[in-house]
Amino acid sequence: MLPAPRLRPLDLKRHLFVRVSLFALIVLLLGAVVTLLEARYRVRDDIQRTGVAIRQLITEEINRNYSAYDATLAELNLDLTALKAMGQVIDFCIEMSDFHASTSHHQCFAEAIDLPAPVETFMRWVVGGDAEFRGSIGQYPGITGGQLVVTPNYGREVLELALKLGNLVAVSTMILFFSYFIYRPVRNALAPSEAILSTLSRMERGDLEARMPSFALIELNRIAEGFNHLADRLARTIHSQQRLARRLLSAREEERQHLARELHDEFGQYLASLNAEAAFARELADESVPALRPCVDSIVKTVAHMMETLQQILHRLRPIGLEEFGLVPSLQQLIAGWKQRSRGTRFTLAADDGLDDLPDNINVSLYRIIQESLTNAVRHGLPGRVDVSLRRGPTGLTLEIRDDGQGVRSGEDAGQASKPGGFGRLGMEERVLALGGTLHIAPAPERGTLVSVNLPLSNAEETTTKERL
Repeated sequence: MLPAPRLRPLDLKRHLFVRVSLFALIVLLLGAVVTLLEARYRVRDDIQRTGVAIRQLITEEINRNYSAYDATLAELNLDLTALKAMGQVIDFCIEMSDFHASTSHHQCFAEAIDLPAPVETFMRWVVGGDAEFRGSIGQYPGITGGQLVVTPNYGREVLELALKLGNLVAVSTMILFFSYFIYRPVRNALAPSEAILSTLSRMERGDLEARMPSFALIELNRIAEGFNHLADRLARTIHSQQRLARRLLSAREEERQHLARELHDEFGQYLASLNAEAAFARELADESVPALRPCVDSIVKTVAHMMETLQQILHRLRPIGLEEFGLVPSLQQLIAGWKQRSRGTRFTLAADDGLDDLPDNINVSLYRIIQESLTNAVRHGLPGRVDVSLRRGPTGLTLEIRDDGQGVRSGEDAGQASKPGGFGRLGMEERVLALGGTLHIAPAPERGTLVSVNLPLSNAEETTTKERL
């Protein structure tokens, strides 16, 4: 099966603006090129046609009023009135010289304009340096009266070209201006997409209260209604899962508390009795049967070990002093216990003040998460340092357990790496889910593993209040 083609992201508004701008720029550039070419060929053609007509008029004027040997061309008083009418239509300049190559007459038939050197150079480049007409005037059999040169009036041509280019700029500007009237309805039509993306972003960040607004477009409004209905169902489902998780955790803690009480009251009493009987047997062995002393000592050691193990089991089932002394003292006692058992590892605890008023379910969950994280770090990470940080912010609690051990193995789930079967992470996820928080387990920036927990304190306190009511 062929992979689906990868679609490039498309911003319709920006795409439309770029397309229209490029179209206006292309119109301007093509129009400028066409205008320059049109000016070039027009001027060159006009010069040739005009030069022939001017030479004919001047020759006829000379032949009509003078003979070939009356005077030189410079001394002739020619009437060029007929040329003035042509000069108003076609911009040109004439220059006449006699057979001695001395200029006798130079005239532009429209107002001459002094151009900056770069502008005149550019205009000459557009029209062409050879754009001129040269011809003989006053020609008799075997005699030439003078030379006529007709050239463009570059100043007037620049004005005409600037006017046409200005019109092109105006047309391109109008295209951009009209594109705004196209862009505006498109922007208004796509405006709901920003509200949709904003709502989806809020939902992605965990805001279950995010809802789509109402839209004027019927189809989008139906989509918004469907999304809001699904969001309501999702919120109810998550709340139901959290409520169920809280009940399961409460039942689990109650069962642990009951089991701890039974072990303490029943099994603990039996061990205490057994320890007393062993002590009495030791005294009898010392008095009557010394050979039984090693057996009695072994019984005493076994009972002491069982009582120590029982204390550890009871501590794991129900933290000692959590209800009586609060969360921070219990965590300090937990850290102190790990310091005694793992002397090669350094443990630190940093907790904010004002954590004494937390609900009991939050205290128990935080304690269990820290307890499980420490166990996983020591047993599977072999760290040299484990740091626990508990901070209280404006909206909730932030817990971080960082170690410098072996860390999460590549390609393996963090929860399964920390405990076979992944039940350690599963238990932490259940507690965090029940409180509406987030759990993240990942490799630490430098080395080891980082466990991050965020609990929205307000939601947890409100939930606890409702459950008590």
